Amino acid sequence: MVLMDTSDADRTLLKFLEIIATTNETKEIHFFNSISEMKIPDDVLKEFPEIKDKSIAERKNKIEVLAKSVLTKKLIDISELHIKEGAPSKAILKFVEKNDIDLIIMGRHKDFIGGGVLSNRLARRAACSLFIIPEGVEPNTDLLHVPCDFSEHSKIAMEEAIKVARKYDNVKIICQNVFTVPGGYHYSGKTYEEFSEVMKKNAEKDYQRFMSEIDHEGINLNVVYSLDTNDNPVTDIIDFAHDNQPGAIFIGVKGRTSTTALFIGSRAEQLIQYNNDIPMMVIRPKGKNAGLLDLIREI
Repeated sequence: MVLMDTSDADRTLLKFLEIIATTNETKEIHFFNSISEMKIPDDVLKEFPEIKDKSIAERKNKIEVLAKSVLTKKLIDISELHIKEGAPSKAILKFVEKNDIDLIIMGRHKDFIGGGVLSNRLARRAACSLFIIPEGVEPNTDLLHVPCDFSEHSKIAMEEAIKVARKYDNVKIICQNVFTVPGGYHYSGKTYEEFSEVMKKNAEKDYQRFMSEIDHEGINLNVVYSLDTNDNPVTDIIDFAHDNQPGAIFIGVKGRTSTTALFIGSRAEQLIQYNNDIPMMVIRPKGKNAGLLDLIREI
């Protein structure tokens, strides 16, 4: 499912879609465009009865022309365009549920204030993974960045990155672990630097256990340990991404059930909110969602 907004960002999405759909042998592509509710006075509608239909037709034609100029005929043949009027979040979630969507691909305007609102809502509530692509970036699979705290969420992200690496040539994965020195370190009798080495060695052991449960044979994979000095691991992750310019950051989020809280993790939310430059794949296990009515009520 590709969220189109008829801006220049659409062309970027189509470039990524061309690669993703071809590599994964995608069977269906749904282009989705949401337009604000057209509040047109009745008297105006009586005088111009076709104004709504013509507006929708114009938008549909613009998207179709762009898609045909970028995608192969094979992908166009398995594509369908949907234009819905109303609140984007509700319309998208209903469509995802009804059509059993596996992946949402959406753009991100670099200079748009509040650009992370919709992406955060979808990351919280959609029953599938979400790929957020900043406008103007070029597809690149040479380097994939997986921030790891060795949790189950990190495992989901790492496994997905490895799947991508197996589909392309010469892919390198960097696993970044951000570790901290606890506030009471001085009671150990060690200096800050000495205790940071203790924490790093512990992280190294955790990494070995973490990767022992994941099939990564034949994968070019490196691990980087970053000491967090400002009590905000997200800035370390974003700084690392800016310095190394990966093709994508992979993060895993918890599944949604009717009994789980409505959040994806503060670090994941901050990454989605503040990262305007690097494509980000938000991985959610299929089927780990709440009932649709529960989701709609929470919007």
